[in-house]
Amino acid sequence: MSGRLLTDKVAQALQASAAFVVSGAGTQPTIAVALSGGRDSVALLHATRAAVAEAWPLARVVALHVHHGLQAQADEWDRFCETLCGDWQVPLASERVTVQAATGEGIEAAARRARYAALGRMCRAQGASLLLFAHHRDDLVETVLLRLFRGTGVAGMSGMPARRPLDAQGDVQLVRPWLDVARAEIDEYCAQQGLPWIDDPSNADTRFARNALRAHLPALLQAFPSLYENVAQAAAHFGQAAGMLDAMVGRTLASLAGPGRDADTLAELDLSGLRGLPAEHADAVLRLWLRDLGAQPPSTARLAAMRAQLIEHEGGEPAIAHDGLVLRRFRDRVLACRAVPAEAPAPFEFEWRGEARIVVPAWRGELRFERDDTFGVPESVLRAPLRLAARAGGERIVLRPGGPARALKQAYQEADIPAWRRAHLPLLWSGDALVLAAGLGLHRRWPADVPHAPRWRVEWVMRPDLHG
Repeated sequence: MSGRLLTDKVAQALQASAAFVVSGAGTQPTIAVALSGGRDSVALLHATRAAVAEAWPLARVVALHVHHGLQAQADEWDRFCETLCGDWQVPLASERVTVQAATGEGIEAAARRARYAALGRMCRAQGASLLLFAHHRDDLVETVLLRLFRGTGVAGMSGMPARRPLDAQGDVQLVRPWLDVARAEIDEYCAQQGLPWIDDPSNADTRFARNALRAHLPALLQAFPSLYENVAQAAAHFGQAAGMLDAMVGRTLASLAGPGRDADTLAELDLSGLRGLPAEHADAVLRLWLRDLGAQPPSTARLAAMRAQLIEHEGGEPAIAHDGLVLRRFRDRVLACRAVPAEAPAPFEFEWRGEARIVVPAWRGELRFERDDTFGVPESVLRAPLRLAARAGGERIVLRPGGPARALKQAYQEADIPAWRRAHLPLLWSGDALVLAAGLGLHRRWPADVPHAPRWRVEWVMRPDLHG
């Protein structure tokens, strides 16, 4: 395959995505390329520049680099990408991430999760609705074989899709234009074009499963000369079967799924409906639901644990961490929640000087103030030193004027707010007087001698985009 054909494949992939690019961008569409600095990604950036210059003269190409900091050479790779993009006059966005493995997660999976999250942020910051990856046929075959050895299911055996949403937001498409291109053809392209790149020394470390498999592939190719073609063909067959299964399971999922009911809940499933399904059907629904949320597919053992704890068991409020999500059961629902720290933030003390809103990143939310002389909080109360803090226990609140004082715990239960959320819903205090319980509303009892006006309505608004 000539270098011209490699460029043409990029152009074809862009043309197939043309409607998505135009609808998701302004007058100048932006196309992003994931750039690690390795051979494949350098070749893809070079070919994308050429394809866009010919077919998309108004489009803008940007390179995105993620600095994991996991190896000593990470700074060198960052500098290489900066120099390369400077020489090629391609804008470069780079982000450093901290890789922290969640419970039951390996460092490679944690790095992948951090990388994709960073790429999503950079795409949106750059206005890019397409993100190109340099995965090729050899990567596809290795992925299918590794998954076979690990006992994956039908969807996993289809390998890597040529195009899919980058994450659950759906506004960025991940595109792999070279899935039918052999690694040797990319080597030839780099030689023809005289391209520089850097080698990752970890690629030779056979402690990593993919590298160990790669070391055995020459012997397998001697015994099975059509190995790559046949495995890629099998992956295509599995992909067709997986698509039909998804269509069937998707109809069930559509009848059971709904949006989250609070800022930290991304989505939910009807529990009674799940319990009415055979185990294998419920597994398929859970797997497709997680995939639609942008999460990695769970292993067979992990999926069985999810079904057992979330669907089959009755008591408690289980929490299962999975790929940046926490799956929970609450009453008649299975919830997919954002992962938040287990401990509540420290108290936040401040003075109100008439601001319309006060953002509190530690609590991932903001206070909003609006004049309301009929039902608001007396301004004299708000002018005292204020404090946002977690519940200590035993607090009572009046939720309607003239109503009874009720235990805060009971009020949260009746408001359908689960226990794990309450730790992250602050109380607003003026001295020793309760002003507001986040998730419930204002305290409505004030001494008779407090002036009628001015008064203010105070509201707590969750901001999941904030990081404490």
